[in-house]
Amino acid sequence: MSCLFQIPSFDPSCFKGSHLFLPSVSIGNVPQLTCDLLIHTLKLNRVGFIESDALIPVIGQRENSDIGVHVPIEVYQSADQRVTVVQQRSPTLRGRKKELVATLIQFITSNDFSRVTLVTSLDASMRLDSQITRYIAVVKDIQQQIGVPVLETSDQEETAAASVPMMSGGGLARSLYQQLSENAKMEVVVFSMFVLEGDNVQDSVEMANVLNSYYSLLPQDTSASWTPPKSWEFLFGTPFNKELYQ
Repeated sequence: MSCLFQIPSFDPSCFKGSHLFLPSVSIGNVPQLTCDLLIHTLKLNRVGFIESDALIPVIGQRENSDIGVHVPIEVYQSADQRVTVVQQRSPTLRGRKKELVATLIQFITSNDFSRVTLVTSLDASMRLDSQITRYIAVVKDIQQQIGVPVLETSDQEETAAASVPMMSGGGLARSLYQQLSENAKMEVVVFSMFVLEGDNVQDSVEMANVLNSYYSLLPQDTSASWTPPKSWEFLFGTPFNKELYQ
């Protein structure tokens, strides 16, 4: 049974050969903020949503008077079908992470994506000395092309001979990568950034810039910049009333 509920006018065969960007709910919410930038800058259309009982159920008003509501996991695609973005808007319920991973794996493997890019963020307080102020990746050709280093392993991991480095604070990214990398039909890449909790808007812009450096998402013949959604105006609530302190 398919976990995707598409809009009536969308044909799921349009996923075939598309490049999927998938955020992992992680520290600072940088992956979701980055996907917001991709969705609004590239003017992606919502084509459906993924049904899962493993997420906290939420709904929210859509922007720009769009019909319908936002739900926990939505799927967006560009008009030319080259780029597909999954946006997760609520966290996973306690004890249900494996269930969500299974659902996402089913969605990905059943729709013949050509490439999957996982976007995650890691706890900056857990960095090694060599990992100060930079991005990391797990594919060596990225390191060669744009100078993003491969994630080092800690001493503890080296003794355990871990095949995939630990990703402290990275959510489901490691589990998703381990399972997806076993599928020889698609390329799987993880981009991550060390961050701390706080105002992570600039972190998401920098992550989007790195993705654009490797994948050329923005038009190269223009001075295009990232377009944030209107909802970002309310990330930190409304301003306080100055009269309270007079």
